Amino acid sequence: MLSLFPSKALCLSLFASLLLTTQAVVPSSSAVLRPGGNSDSNANFTVAINVPSGNSNELYFHFSSPAGNSYAAFGIGSQMRGALMFIAHASEDGKNVTLSPRIGSGHSAPTPTDDVKITLLSGSGIINDTYVVNAKCSNCRSWSGGSADVLSDSQSMLWAVGEAGEIKSNALDARIQEHSRRGVFNLDFKAATGDAGVPVVDASSDNVDTIGPGSRGGDGSGPRHGIAFHGFLMGAAFLVIFPAGLVLLRVFEKVWLHWAVQSFALLLVFIGTGVGVAISKRDDIVSYSLYTIMIMNTGLTNVKEPNLTHPHQIIGFIVLGVGLLAWGIGMTGHVMFRRTGKPAAIMLGHRITGPVTMSMGLSNCIVGFRFAGNNRGAIIFAVAALLMIIFVCTVLFFTRRRKMRKGTMNTPAAQNFREGNMGGPTPYGPQSPSMPSYGQGGIPLASYQNNQPPPVYR
Repeated sequence: MLSLFPSKALCLSLFASLLLTTQAVVPSSSAVLRPGGNSDSNANFTVAINVPSGNSNELYFHFSSPAGNSYAAFGIGSQMRGALMFIAHASEDGKNVTLSPRIGSGHSAPTPTDDVKITLLSGSGIINDTYVVNAKCSNCRSWSGGSADVLSDSQSMLWAVGEAGEIKSNALDARIQEHSRRGVFNLDFKAATGDAGVPVVDASSDNVDTIGPGSRGGDGSGPRHGIAFHGFLMGAAFLVIFPAGLVLLRVFEKVWLHWAVQSFALLLVFIGTGVGVAISKRDDIVSYSLYTIMIMNTGLTNVKEPNLTHPHQIIGFIVLGVGLLAWGIGMTGHVMFRRTGKPAAIMLGHRITGPVTMSMGLSNCIVGFRFAGNNRGAIIFAVAALLMIIFVCTVLFFTRRRKMRKGTMNTPAAQNFREGNMGGPTPYGPQSPSMPSYGQGGIPLASYQNNQPPPVYR
């Protein structure tokens, strides 16, 4: 007798088909970021979003990224500042994934937020060396400092990945380092609106971008370019132009040339300081100082270190001030010399503040590279500064030695020697009588016998 009910296997098959069909009809918008030249889909950074219809303040999303990076993140927003970021890294056991919602605050680590609630759904974890996240996000259409436009067909989005390594922690406020790559893309939130559910990445989506292996992406290119410009101005001033002004003064002894070169270098420092301040204020650039770490460890994650308080920034203001002081003292001393014809005592201050400005500026450039997270740049600059110091000291040494020799040859004694004049009371020169020989005057020769001591001439 045939059973009127389908078999258990058939029921499971039909149920699975129903789930796949249901999942397939969940509206979504996808983006696939592919490293250049890499055809392995596991190397892709993928994001898909679903916007439940109605008045809900929820979003569903899926994203994945290679687990070789210490973390992977995407965010809603056109720039770091004010963006809602979702940061994934390895859990404490290294098998699962920890997902942390954070608010971007500029060119600094985003701040964890308790206002946004994340629920990890089935399928999340570290799978085949890939961060895989399926999640439901509550209270994430609007947040402190920003909002998502669910009616937009081109919502601005961010992505970022950390350096190679691992962050094994279950803490939502685990410390992260600066990203190694980042970029921007857009998602069609309007097309992703409908029934709620975890979206599926459409691998054939037209929203595909190829990223270079070392690219930092498009987001933040303005701040990055600004930081690079700031570094170029300061490096050129302290590594090249200031030393050149010193060398030109010692070699050619042209005060006006020294003044022109050092004035130009000081102008670059002034402009570079202004650029640095503007970037710091615009992008809230802060650092992980001991103060910041203590705050994070106490759980007061909404407290931020004030701007312009990093040692690099403070030393920068001091360097500019000392440089202006050196310029003013030098100008005053030169004016006094032109009036009196005598070296002004105030120039001692110039000989002190000038080298202090250059040495502090070089040191602060190295601190600046560290502040920007560019340790390799700090090492390269330190080596270049050492070579520059060796070169300048060598030039000054040989210039001083040449001048000393030249000065010695111009003394009256040297002049008399070249003219054959011994400089004594009797002129035995080319026009004077020859010196008497022994036996023709002078001190008579005497023989000493019987062990008598020789006479003493006083």
